[in-house]
Amino acid sequence: MDVFLLKDIGLLLFTVGIGGAVWGLLPRGSGKIAKREGAADRVDALLGESAGLAALLRPGYAFLEPLAARLTPPAYKARLARYLTTAGIDRILAPEAFVSFQAAMLVIFCLLGLALQAKASTVLLFGAMGLLYPYWWLYDKKTLRQKNITRSMPDVVDMLALSTAAGLDFQAGIKRIRDLASGRDPFVAELALVHHNVTLGMSMEDALTLMAARVDTPEMHSFASILVQAQKMGSSIADILKDQAARMRQDRFLAAERAGAVAAQKLLLPMVLFLFPIIFGVVFGPFVLKFLYNR
Repeated sequence: MDVFLLKDIGLLLFTVGIGGAVWGLLPRGSGKIAKREGAADRVDALLGESAGLAALLRPGYAFLEPLAARLTPPAYKARLARYLTTAGIDRILAPEAFVSFQAAMLVIFCLLGLALQAKASTVLLFGAMGLLYPYWWLYDKKTLRQKNITRSMPDVVDMLALSTAAGLDFQAGIKRIRDLASGRDPFVAELALVHHNVTLGMSMEDALTLMAARVDTPEMHSFASILVQAQKMGSSIADILKDQAARMRQDRFLAAERAGAVAAQKLLLPMVLFLFPIIFGVVFGPFVLKFLYNR
């Protein structure tokens, strides 16, 4: 067999193997939390989030973290800290570790381009993709977690209202919902983190404010602010939670209506460009052909 053919087959298998490994190691959006002994009180176990490939490759790029901590601009480091916190993986990856992960992916993608015997411009393009891919992944993970929290808030808050109305206090209601929750609900995880912080000595007001800062959505800021005011004024938590659940359901319904209206507007341009010409061709095409050939 030709040597060049063997070389091309080897490069193809190498590319497929790298792609399959990356795909297999990417964090999935669903799945049950792995149960680990002794991890019930750890914050990362409470949040139940995974850093996927970034955590798996960390032993290989950990030596870059001190250099990344010194060279990373403070503004970019602060943005990464917010994104990592909102994504629920701030206890797994620090900002300097994430920057080191970006550098590692840059090197890996450049090596992949060199292994494919690509041109210098293509290798640079591979390197840019490797540098930007971790940031895209983190932003998508953050945004998806915020949407999941906002989507699950009405139901969980309603369960909290029922628990407090049945005689449980707010912390006992959180613990009860955490025990009953099936699968991985990020809002339940954030409430469990509130319970964890209060158990360690933090005040309820500070724990709720910290939760709002972690999630960083208008709905969560409003929810935490109302609960803090209720704690200070001594109001009935059950009634406030019931009102909050009703308001959140109404906001979710209005958001769905807005999304439907925006979708209709976005469909207008593709219909004008692609669908209407076909309809006009089918309707008026026979008349045009008849006019051209029967003159």
